[in-house]
Amino acid sequence: MKKYDEYKDSGVAWIGDVPKHWEVKQLKWLFYNLDNLREPISADKRERTNPQYEYYGASGVIDKIDYYNVDDRVLLIGEDGANLVFRNLPLIYKAEGKFWVNNHAHILKPMKNVDYGYMYYTLEAADYSTFITGSAQPKLSQSNLELQTLPVPPYYEQVFIATYLDTHCAKIDNLISIQQKRIALLQELKQSVITHAVTKGLNPNVEMKQSGVEWIGDVPKHWEVMPLKFTGTFGNGLTYSPKDVVDNGILVLRSSNIQNSSLSFEDNVYVSKVSRDLLVNKGDIIICSRNGSAALVGKSAFVDKELNATFGAFMMRYIPNIEKKYGFYLFQTAIGQYKGYFSTTTINQLTKTTIDEIKVPLAMAEEQAAIASYLDHKCATIDTSISNAQHQIDLLQEYKQSLITEVVTGKRKVTDN
Repeated sequence: MKKYDEYKDSGVAWIGDVPKHWEVKQLKWLFYNLDNLREPISADKRERTNPQYEYYGASGVIDKIDYYNVDDRVLLIGEDGANLVFRNLPLIYKAEGKFWVNNHAHILKPMKNVDYGYMYYTLEAADYSTFITGSAQPKLSQSNLELQTLPVPPYYEQVFIATYLDTHCAKIDNLISIQQKRIALLQELKQSVITHAVTKGLNPNVEMKQSGVEWIGDVPKHWEVMPLKFTGTFGNGLTYSPKDVVDNGILVLRSSNIQNSSLSFEDNVYVSKVSRDLLVNKGDIIICSRNGSAALVGKSAFVDKELNATFGAFMMRYIPNIEKKYGFYLFQTAIGQYKGYFSTTTINQLTKTTIDEIKVPLAMAEEQAAIASYLDHKCATIDTSISNAQHQIDLLQEYKQSLITEVVTGKRKVTDN
């Protein structure tokens, strides 16, 4: 890795030493702030428009509408939200042409001799932690943002660095894309394996019959097809208010705790007490019944151990003669039916009445256990491959971020593309 000949202290922790001929300036001397152009539009008003122009918020493009409030080439940076702290998503977005920006993203237009591409990478690499206020709802105000200090090479170097990073980041992004496609194919394979096993069984020579349900197709002749209401009971989630929440107590399993068909315990809420009938048992299934995203409705997770927990989402509890894990895999296939049972057009949700009527194939008891065991093994193998691919993505993303930071702060001297 080549370095510059001489360095000096930038006086900023995240930047460190910079090449001696570089400058260090506050953001307000590098950008025109166009926040006065911002204006929010409610979701119901956006739904009544003819989608044509991109509608930006703190997380980038979130919708399309039929008019615009900016016609320019600018950089957008999120003003509020958890991503300011956790940085799980990009914080900076390029926006060119005609588009709309709401009040959750700052609008920055580079001044003369400030390269658009270089600043895109530099702003993404910057540390904003000292300028963020609020813990429940982190916020990066305009006045605080303008105090951010950035490294500023001579203009010709800015352009050269941006070109270099465009080239090398594109190569990294291509490698990431390959792994993402691999994950998508593996997820499709997993879905296919599950669906085939719970609708066709494990015996390829068994006599089949029509199920009368489109998504199920033919099933073994000796199987039954019945509504879910005959296989167990559904419980509506716990209703609680902010004053009921405590630091430690009974865990409330919510839709946000369902991640990739498993329970995640990274975003926990606790309450002090609940009635016994609202406690979950090992073998129960937690179901996302309501979400702003239709894609998340119907997602489920299996409770594979005893927990001191209740449920804020739907909970399914099978009758004793249903193999619990087999029942869980049923929920990994019936998602196609859920879409027809949403109870409103503005909020995607399932109700007990509608989910009761969803028809599922039901194997004999001994077959249920064999199918569940088979799927545990097959899915574990596929999940390992998915995990390996995701690990490769994580490493590539870490390398990309490291490369950007090293180059825009002058730790790595760019000599060619």
